[in-house]
Amino acid sequence: MEKIIIVGCGQHANVVLYNVKNQGKYEALGFFESNPDKVGREFHGLKVLEFYKEWDLKELINKYKTNKFFIGFGNMKYRRLVYNEFVNAGWEAVNIYHPDAVISEEAKIGNGVLIEAGCLITPNPIIGDNVVVNTGSQVNHDNTIGNHVYIASGVVLSGGVIIKDNTLIDDGVIVTLGRKIGANCIIGAGSIVTKDIEDNVVVYGAPAKVIRSNNNI
Repeated sequence: MEKIIIVGCGQHANVVLYNVKNQGKYEALGFFESNPDKVGREFHGLKVLEFYKEWDLKELINKYKTNKFFIGFGNMKYRRLVYNEFVNAGWEAVNIYHPDAVISEEAKIGNGVLIEAGCLITPNPIIGDNVVVNTGSQVNHDNTIGNHVYIASGVVLSGGVIIKDNTLIDDGVIVTLGRKIGANCIIGAGSIVTKDIEDNVVVYGAPAKVIRSNNNI
């Protein structure tokens, strides 16, 4: 199996590791962390290997004989920043698919994508880089999902939906047919999106309405 590094070792990293083990394609060597106090500790049977901030990331490729990685934390802003930092240094983000996910062969999927157990990816969606599709969510036909999008558990994206970069779709959201959601948005848990959503806003409700601007970009 190919060796990979998981970046970060919080709760989401445990989810990533669970899916890595079930996929059976990669072997996780351990974790890199941005907190030096965690180095040397064990997390779910694997060591925190490096405080990567003190290294040239290209040197770590040579040290561990792999350039394969996956982001192991859920914070949207920092997922994007750290993902780009590693890719720009020559690291390659792998895709992790739980074997119980149903993924159409016609789906076009980028790099660094996690698709968890119980997910349904139907024909012809485009899914960008560094995207999480959490447990039991549906990405239906002809969707376009941008880069660095986080789709939480139990989400239903109807056909022809567009979601732009850096957007969080929280638990249990339903997005109706053909809706467009802008970049840098947060769609609150349980919302039903029946109209297009502009960039840089937080929305919530059934039907979903703009609550405020999203300034945490």
